[in-house]
Amino acid sequence: MRPKTALAIVEWTSLPLLLLAGLMVISGYGLTSEAARAASLGLLTFSRSQAIHLSRFVKLGFVFLLLLHTYAGTEVLTEKLRAGGRRGAAALIEYGVIAFLIYVGWIAVNGEFGG
Repeated sequence: MRPKTALAIVEWTSLPLLLLAGLMVISGYGLTSEAARAASLGLLTFSRSQAIHLSRFVKLGFVFLLLLHTYAGTEVLTEKLRAGGRRGAAALIEYGVIAFLIYVGWIAVNGEFGG
């Protein structure tokens, strides 16, 4: 991936990723905390929290953006390492992150569609 493309992906996925992460955190508190539901001034009910937090679209959207954002960010980082002459460190980080992202993606897909 070209560095400019990777940076553009990081920039464009940042805000949607932040919004989905916040939504997941808030809806999680809505499921577990009466105080959080009370603090939301009626916007957050248990049933709304459940619908948001357990939504396949929200969860898979979050995971997809997380994987894309992390991969592109890793490409930006490793390009800087390569430019600084640290090719071995760049390769180790890149392959390690790719293996981890494949694992996370595998677990997410199996968790949603595996039965």
